[in-house]
Amino acid sequence: MLNHFEEFDGRLKSIAENLRPIAAVATYLLESGLLGQLANNLPEIISFIRRNFPTEEPKFFMADVLKHLGISERSYYRKVAEGKLVPRKWEGPDFFYRSDLEEELRESKRRGRV
Repeated sequence: MLNHFEEFDGRLKSIAENLRPIAAVATYLLESGLLGQLANNLPEIISFIRRNFPTEEPKFFMADVLKHLGISERSYYRKVAEGKLVPRKWEGPDFFYRSDLEEELRESKRRGRV
């Protein structure tokens, strides 16, 4: 039984040692005001991450987007210029994920294109 207590005590000490650096970072973030800034900019941060990091969704290239949204190539370029469609730039040609096109798909459905 004593061996179990010693083992448990050793695990608690290990946990405490591992939590110390995390606590130090959390304290710094709170005291410096960075945590508040992160919280205020969270929607933009999430949007940036979703835009710039790959996901498991299939990629939609320009031809796929035209078909999916029921728009012409000219409308595609206009929407890109207006910022309504923001292509992802990674290796190879620009592309979109289905989730990037949700708002424009709703608009296409509203207008009866799809």
